[in-house]
Amino acid sequence: MLKPLVLIIDPDIALQEILSEILKNRFRICVANSIAESRELLANDDAHLIFIELLLPGEDAIDYIEKAKKGKINSQVIVITDNATVENAVTALRHGALDFLTKPFEIEDIARIVEKFFSITANREADYDIYSCIIEEARTFQLPTDFSIISTFMSEIMHIISRFSGIDKKTTLTLRLALYEMLVNAMEHGNLEINYEMKKNLLEEVIDYQRYLQERANSEPFAKRKVLVSYKYDGKSITFTITDEGKGFDASKVPNPHSSENLERLNGRGIFISRVNMTRVTYNDIGNSVTLYKELPTATVTAPALAPEAAPNVPVGSR
Repeated sequence: MLKPLVLIIDPDIALQEILSEILKNRFRICVANSIAESRELLANDDAHLIFIELLLPGEDAIDYIEKAKKGKINSQVIVITDNATVENAVTALRHGALDFLTKPFEIEDIARIVEKFFSITANREADYDIYSCIIEEARTFQLPTDFSIISTFMSEIMHIISRFSGIDKKTTLTLRLALYEMLVNAMEHGNLEINYEMKKNLLEEVIDYQRYLQERANSEPFAKRKVLVSYKYDGKSITFTITDEGKGFDASKVPNPHSSENLERLNGRGIFISRVNMTRVTYNDIGNSVTLYKELPTATVTAPALAPEAAPNVPVGSR
């Protein structure tokens, strides 16, 4: 099977070489010093994953991201910058960027993004008309603390909801991003009780952090902990609730995406990305349950016509 194509747009030759070396085992590599050069190189091909420097001389990276996402909805874009202001990051994410990297970055940062990319793009294409007739649905899943099942779970749940009326490809992508981040948070920070400082130290000390997570998940008192994931769709919105069995945290201390917090910190990254992509993100009092609410694009849901005397009172879109 042909490897996915990654495009690196950055005039920094050293960065091109570093990224290429890290990614070459799982991707085909194409590098360009500018957006104009990338268009010449890929005139007849589309990149699956794009790394782009936010501040390109004489070029507008945000405009490029917006056009790339409109024309190639399945291309994922990662913004690279050494000046990651909140405004820049929010703008890039809202125009379709999958994530962002700040210079200098660590190998773990690239590994996290690659993992997310393959999870996001694992969704199968299908079209079952019966799902477009659903006007309300709710489901609940109980997941073990097992990071290896996240990709499969994400693919299956997106496969289901992407066929609901009112959920287009752009909405599916934003839901997938937010749900992925919060599901990882529930397992890593919730059930396994790894806070920001602990994770920072572990990344410096542990050779294989992912292996450490799974070993911790298999040990007491974490082995039996579950994550509950539920959703409710009503035609006008979809709401996900993710609840872990950890001790919780003070959600009021998480940086707001509209504040001037320093985004180079790992602290709150998943919540930040979720807030940007969802209409509303709220936590319960102890911080071990998060609700992700997304208003859907206007959609027409048509119920079968019934005789006036037999027509029931169906509350479409009620919550």
